[in-house]
Amino acid sequence: MKQFLPTALLTSMLLTSSCTTIPAFRIDATTQGIQAGDTLIFTHHSLPDWKEVGSDTLIATKEGQFSFSKIIGKTSLYNIVYRPSQAEPLTYCNRGFSFYVRPGDHLKVKGNIEFFPAMHKEGGMYDDPRLQRILTLEDSITVEMNKIYRKLRYFADLRGTPQANPDSMIYYNQAYRQCHSKELSETRLNFYNTADDSEYAALEYMRALHSIPYKEAQERFARFTPEVQSSTTGKKIEQLLKVMKNIEPGNIPSEFTVIAADSSRISLSDYRGKYLLIYHWGYGCPGTTWVHPRLLDLYAKYHDKGFEILGFTGDKCPQNLSGNAEATALYFPPWPTVYTEQKENSFIATDYYFNGVPILMVISPEGKTLLRGYSDIYQPLKDLLEKEMGK
Repeated sequence: MKQFLPTALLTSMLLTSSCTTIPAFRIDATTQGIQAGDTLIFTHHSLPDWKEVGSDTLIATKEGQFSFSKIIGKTSLYNIVYRPSQAEPLTYCNRGFSFYVRPGDHLKVKGNIEFFPAMHKEGGMYDDPRLQRILTLEDSITVEMNKIYRKLRYFADLRGTPQANPDSMIYYNQAYRQCHSKELSETRLNFYNTADDSEYAALEYMRALHSIPYKEAQERFARFTPEVQSSTTGKKIEQLLKVMKNIEPGNIPSEFTVIAADSSRISLSDYRGKYLLIYHWGYGCPGTTWVHPRLLDLYAKYHDKGFEILGFTGDKCPQNLSGNAEATALYFPPWPTVYTEQKENSFIATDYYFNGVPILMVISPEGKTLLRGYSDIYQPLKDLLEKEMGK
């Protein structure tokens, strides 16, 4: 639940925190265009899944700047959303301005509201000379992506009017998809793989763990210094490595028992002898929208031959699905659905590393993980079923 605090109460909390021995972080921002009365929403997110765990609201009191302080007990990820008081909110392709912070860190940032997500960061773990080129390139690509995104939105809003221009829509859509920097990718990769003494490198490496083979990730973790390994991020990576080993293709994942939407108890071992797809989905996700009807077709074709699907989601079923065929298909499929937000099922999101949607995990009749990934797993799954059951 989001908590929106009155300015006076928030100020009181911040002043009180400065008198305690518990470390607080501080951020001071010089941001051109911010006016007194504008709102800044600070959301605290867990790592590495970006799940929101708390929020604070700050009302700017001075033109062109704001400051914020918060007591935290460990390395954290924060995101700031900017809302002007006297104008329409600007359109950004990013969630907001994001930063990592540790207890006691003092960050200084500067930029402008036009490209708020690209404000430049200094202080804390960002005071690393090896990071400067990465930060500069990241800011530059963020600015460019937002410029293209605004053009794309402009022409999207013209659809159905005499001024509509489909060619421009296609052009800016392609430009947005191609907006990346080879230099940034290479510089990032080199830093994350060689900066053994940097918790920032560990944080960014952790965000990519879902695409890294377990053995490779284990070897990389071993190269980090003892200080990084014992940090908040290091301990989290160590936990994730255990999870990765559990879900790694070629291994037999751990047994589980969950409660389905119809209150039935379902265990992994119930599917022994059949091909099982563990399917983690999310409503409104383009990947889910694309893959779901295709999975319905596979299920209809191969279910009687020994193919099962077990769906997991963190989304609650809407109260009224009348007229919404897409939502109805998602929330009422022909296979069991498990809500991961339900207390008895909450462990599964961690144990099976549901860090995104859609996640497809294929289990063999012998209980071994064969495939795991996102919507790209659909085609190899289809090929597997056609080979094993097509006859």
